[in-house]
Amino acid sequence: MTRKKTGTALLALGLMTAALPAAAGELRVTVRGLPVEQGELRVALYDSASGFRAEKRFRGVILPARKGDVRADFTDLPLGRYGIAVLQDLNGNGKLDTNFIGMPTEPYGFGNDAMGRMGPPDFDATTVQVGNGITETSLDLRK
Repeated sequence: MTRKKTGTALLALGLMTAALPAAAGELRVTVRGLPVEQGELRVALYDSASGFRAEKRFRGVILPARKGDVRADFTDLPLGRYGIAVLQDLNGNGKLDTNFIGMPTEPYGFGNDAMGRMGPPDFDATTVQVGNGITETSLDLRK
């Protein structure tokens, strides 16, 4: 193939692949058994350990809290691994309230029902792998 034909072929290939949609997945997070219909349910996804530690979420959704199971859907996610953190914000102030010694006073939870010691769990413990199609996971809140 000549240099001109090779360049034309590469340009055509580049244009064809640019038109293809990027691979994307969907994540469905079910929070099981909310005991009270009060406040908001805040579900956050983190795409890195550093973002998780800094509480810089990749995506988030706020849903009305209602008794029973509540599902948060995240669509068009790039394929990869995501940490999950959930808060039932009972008073709607946008943060996890704690008592005088720093213990949470509002229900919270993490992906895979991960638990930490004297703080949140490690990012890796909270993650779910999102591939093509629909990935489903569930967790319980604790107080």
